[in-house]
Amino acid sequence: MKKKTRYILIGIAVILLAAIGYASYLCLHFFFYDKYKEALPTYKYEKGTEYKGLSDTTNNVAGMELVAENDDLKLYTNPTTTEIAVYDKRTGETTYSNPIDKDNDKLATGTNKSLLNSQLVIDYYDKTRTIVTMNSYDLSTKNNQFKAESIKNGIRYTYTFGDLSSKTGIVPQYITEKRLQSLILDKLSGSDLRLVKGKFAESKTVKGYLELNTAATKSKIGMKKLNDAFTKAGYTEKDYNEDKAAATGESEENITFTIPLEYRLDGDSLVVTVPTKEIKETGEAKLANIEMLRFFGAAGTNENGYMLVPNGSGSLINFNNGKKNEQYNQYVYGMDPVSMGYTVVESTEKARLPIFGIKRDNSAIFASIESGDTVSNIIADVSGKLNSYNYVYPTFHIREGEKLSMFGTTGASSELPVVEKNFYKLDLTVKYSFLKKDEASYSGMANHYRNELIEKGVLSKKQNDSKLPFYLDILGGVRKKEFIAGVPHNTVYPMTTFNQAKDIIDKFYDADIKNLRVNYKGWFNGGYYNSVSNKIKVMKKLGGKSDLEDLTNYIEKEGGKLFVDTAFQNVTYSSSKFNYMLEASRYYTGRAVMYGKVNPGTLRQTSDLGGYSELLYYVMSPKFLVRYVDSFSNKIKNYNVTGVSLRDLGDVLQSDKRRTEIINREEAKYVVKNELNTLKETNKDLMIKGGNYYSLGYATDLTDVPTSANEFYIIDQEVPFYEMVLHGCVDYTGSSINLNDSYNKQDILLKMIEDGAAPHFILSYKSSSNIKYTGTNDMYATYYKNWINDAKDIYISVNEVLKNVENSNIINHEILDNSLVKVTYDNGVIIYINKGNESVAADGITVNAKSYVVKGVE
Repeated sequence: MKKKTRYILIGIAVILLAAIGYASYLCLHFFFYDKYKEALPTYKYEKGTEYKGLSDTTNNVAGMELVAENDDLKLYTNPTTTEIAVYDKRTGETTYSNPIDKDNDKLATGTNKSLLNSQLVIDYYDKTRTIVTMNSYDLSTKNNQFKAESIKNGIRYTYTFGDLSSKTGIVPQYITEKRLQSLILDKLSGSDLRLVKGKFAESKTVKGYLELNTAATKSKIGMKKLNDAFTKAGYTEKDYNEDKAAATGESEENITFTIPLEYRLDGDSLVVTVPTKEIKETGEAKLANIEMLRFFGAAGTNENGYMLVPNGSGSLINFNNGKKNEQYNQYVYGMDPVSMGYTVVESTEKARLPIFGIKRDNSAIFASIESGDTVSNIIADVSGKLNSYNYVYPTFHIREGEKLSMFGTTGASSELPVVEKNFYKLDLTVKYSFLKKDEASYSGMANHYRNELIEKGVLSKKQNDSKLPFYLDILGGVRKKEFIAGVPHNTVYPMTTFNQAKDIIDKFYDADIKNLRVNYKGWFNGGYYNSVSNKIKVMKKLGGKSDLEDLTNYIEKEGGKLFVDTAFQNVTYSSSKFNYMLEASRYYTGRAVMYGKVNPGTLRQTSDLGGYSELLYYVMSPKFLVRYVDSFSNKIKNYNVTGVSLRDLGDVLQSDKRRTEIINREEAKYVVKNELNTLKETNKDLMIKGGNYYSLGYATDLTDVPTSANEFYIIDQEVPFYEMVLHGCVDYTGSSINLNDSYNKQDILLKMIEDGAAPHFILSYKSSSNIKYTGTNDMYATYYKNWINDAKDIYISVNEVLKNVENSNIINHEILDNSLVKVTYDNGVIIYINKGNESVAADGITVNAKSYVVKGVE
């Protein structure tokens, strides 16, 4: 019996030790893992001083005071209305934060009139979780609820949004002597201390309390100074309500938001910042969105020009175009997968660059979102709908909410709004650059932005490339269901082995096309939809590691490059090494984020399309991205390949809403940038799909860049702004030509010449019919024998033109008429492209229909 008891005790001890060991593993490997925090930035806050205007002998802006001045610009403000203006000393142009003739706008009424006077507009969730809007004019400026401070090279306005119905603001009518001393007097000095001491005396109506002198409440200026003193001491709306409840038994907590807005001159630019960590909110309200400077540089109905927006490759919206029924509104980098819905009704090009601009007759403003770009969307509208102005501006989302479905209920009560506890602590920064008349165009904006990115070290001018690259994707291993004795099982089917890839490449070598950028897809960890990359296992069915490295040598000896493709952030459902319960991003309501292909019947992006489980994928949390990319980076160093192709790190940006540790998109951006740098330190070239702005500084090659724009109704013209910024600095290409929805060889050729883009094909050695019943059946046209001749012809034709400008920047892009464009490079080469069906004459030359003419080539 004793022996049996001993065995039982030993068994229990073993179980306990195993449980403790497993719990320790979970804690260390998942719950306490926080290496990602090393990548997160810190934000500094400059201490302000009492605002004082500067002396100004020239007085360039009537009715305003000079705040700051440098060699290029002068910053002015009206300290009564908080409006600002920037005077450009180089051009004599003045740009205002609010239209100067707004009071005469007969179209704007009510709230729209107030918006013309506002610098900030906010949205918040009230206690019922309904979105409510406030503007800085009605609920701050008009009531003198703001404070001005001088900061280096600029000014800070701190607005208090809210209806402070109390005549005394946050100054209590009654307060105990002890609380007045500890909360206020002990924290003040000088004139502020004397001011407060002189305003309170023993109350005759509320025993044991001090009472505010009634005479003090009759002076608005006096009460403002008193409120400023209480605010300086750190006294809040919450403290006010506590004192009111204690003295009178009543409690009323006003909804207020205190938000600083900073303006600083920096060279030829104005930098505008909202440091959200300094925002204070009171009451049950939760701040959600901040709209910044809606009407900065707005143009009236009597002006000519356009607005530039980052729609796909870039788009122009002409002033006063009469398209009043639609507003341009697009998220930068697309929607956060953790925030978007399951239903997909259209496929759109993302906004890859966090920029916008306004072109007027004699000047232009170019704006770039320097911080907070990941939580922003850009909005543009034309005159005639709400007011008489054309304007473009950013909105920032600093707190998200979700709707939790309540089963068993119907109607309005079936969905319970759930809002994040805290707003994001970051800087929302927009840099407005003022361009001179000779730069006042979208081409000038592109040149300005490129030069700025070169100065920052994000881009660098290419050297010694004389041939256009050819981007060749090779489809390798794909998952396929096979049957043994009637029993199904998944295997990897080799669409192209490493040796067979040589046969395809030889076809290009035969045509003297050797500057190949080969991206091998489906080379490791289960094929095209690869498992997580904590390890690297090159598939034997393709030839193994030795054949892969032999293929690298075969390509590199002729001047090409071999990239191996991998997905990090979208983890296939069939990945056995991924713990989705702990490592996937989560919705705020707690569910793991999972998507799939779009079901053509339901339009929901949650489908495996009939049993292909690899099409379903989890969204990896940025928290654990560090572990997998670091592991991959350490292992890929031991492989002889030219570079790594990143399928999603520069294309998708996702947050993690798990309540215990929310990682917002701005933080996720810095995690991704850190991992891109880790990959770059392997000394492998990086081919990045999509090319979101934050990835540009790490890419040697970009694929699937936006070469078109979404056909929003408000848009007037598509322009290749993205390509104009990048050309001559980094090689790029659009999507695979042979997988396009439509194929017109000449139109494709002309578009590549206009964009300065290289050709891009995806090919396989075996016929596409072999993957008809696989999860890769959307690659329905990859058989190399069907496409090899067209691929070679297109490259030869495009290279004949673009080899002359491979190292050159596009300095001017002009739309001469609806079908003819003129592209000018900094080496003097000019290309005329006629995309129309009739010949067109311009600059003394005639360009035939569907053709081009090259000038300036020796």
